[in-house]
Amino acid sequence: MKTPRIILSLSLSLLSGLLLAACDTSHKYEGRACELSGETLSCDDSMVSYCGYMDYGDAQAGYGELSHGPCIAPEEVECEPGESKHEGPTSSGEDDEDLCQGVDYRCKVVGGEPMWVEQFCDTPLVLRFDQRPVEMIAQESTPAATFDISMRANSCISTDWPTAATPWLVVDLDGNGSIDGGNELFGSGSRLADGRHAEHGFAALAEFDSNADGSVDASDARFGELMLWRDWDADRRSTPAELEPLADSGIERLAVDYWVETKCDERGNCGVQRAAFEFAGGVGEIVDIYLSCQ
Repeated sequence: MKTPRIILSLSLSLLSGLLLAACDTSHKYEGRACELSGETLSCDDSMVSYCGYMDYGDAQAGYGELSHGPCIAPEEVECEPGESKHEGPTSSGEDDEDLCQGVDYRCKVVGGEPMWVEQFCDTPLVLRFDQRPVEMIAQESTPAATFDISMRANSCISTDWPTAATPWLVVDLDGNGSIDGGNELFGSGSRLADGRHAEHGFAALAEFDSNADGSVDASDARFGELMLWRDWDADRRSTPAELEPLADSGIERLAVDYWVETKCDERGNCGVQRAAFEFAGGVGEIVDIYLSCQ
């Protein structure tokens, strides 16, 4: 038979354990389903629980189930969700102007912890007809709309999208009357004649310069295949009414030789390589847009 002293000791130990369990709130929200990556729930003692992806690959692609992680302290946070950064090449070279020669990162929540996640390099060409900057529609404005731009494994399908004022340059490779993926834009999703992915949009466009004169126009064999895609409803699904041949748009010549002038918006989308194009109304600019995965 246990003595009163032993019983008291056991009771105190049990009570202490219960109190410690009650005070440990670090896992109070862990595993709870959520809808917006980066949102937080307040825990005790200034700690917060972040909503995010549980898998790094899902975070890269911007697609997958979301749930809250354990409560963490502010000093444990590496970055704030939504922030972006670019790290250039470790050594200089002839291709330093190519943004993809470095690495782009976006702060996302993985396993409940904000961290820098390496982003894919998505680079399609758009056409700018006036001096206004390229206009982008935030991915959150059309959350159900997706489009595979890079055409690679685990590619990002959630990016911002240009308005109809700055349309995509496209080609309907399979002749089905629609633009179905990044391989039919001009950018890193394009396949070159040797089977490699293009490093940027102008590398893909250069393959349409059949006479090698530095521009793509009516004297080139495939000029008639090129079109503009003005996605008026931003649903990322082309319709025949949204596709217009370059000749019908008054476009006469696309330069292949580009210059580099990098300008980024607050969401991490950057215009990098640029070239001129001629149309009935004057001279516009072709811009290779490096899209940040949202």
